[in-house]
Amino acid sequence: MSKAPDRRVPQRHRVPAHLARRFHQVCLGITAEVTERAGLTPVELAVLAALEDVPDIDQGSLATRLALDAVSAHHLIHRLAAAGHVERRINPQDRRARALRLSARGQALRDRLRAAAQASQERILAPLAPTERTLFLDLLTRLVEVHEAYARPGNGRRRAPRAVTPAPARSVPRRPARLPA
Repeated sequence: MSKAPDRRVPQRHRVPAHLARRFHQVCLGITAEVTERAGLTPVELAVLAALEDVPDIDQGSLATRLALDAVSAHHLIHRLAAAGHVERRINPQDRRARALRLSARGQALRDRLRAAAQASQERILAPLAPTERTLFLDLLTRLVEVHEAYARPGNGRRRAPRAVTPAPARSVPRRPARLPA
């Protein structure tokens, strides 16, 4: 008979970076149970929520608000617009920019998912007592706000390897090394 795996976090892994990564996985997994049924990802739901909060926001400001890089924000908006959830309009203040807002279909989806999304957030915090939940969120908020300079999109990813350029060929032959006398 095999023994059930020990699910406790080893002491050596009780460090902020490891626990934050694992907590992020938990949050995404629980939230995805809500979003997958609607054909969305958790970050796409966050985009819909942000557009509900700030209609007519431009794409760059949306990316900043959600801590996304510009390319990821572009792809998210493109997918959500193609699905009919987001409208892009010319920004009257800057005709080169686009103002983003929820379409009627996007608002209906957001309204439909609101209760389940809120329940998923409560489920994440369910192992904590109500006073602990408030304290945990207060402490987590403080850590994020104080360390905001490190919260850059893509931070911690491997950098692309630099192209190694071969040394130019020598046009003059090398002189042989002198041998000691």
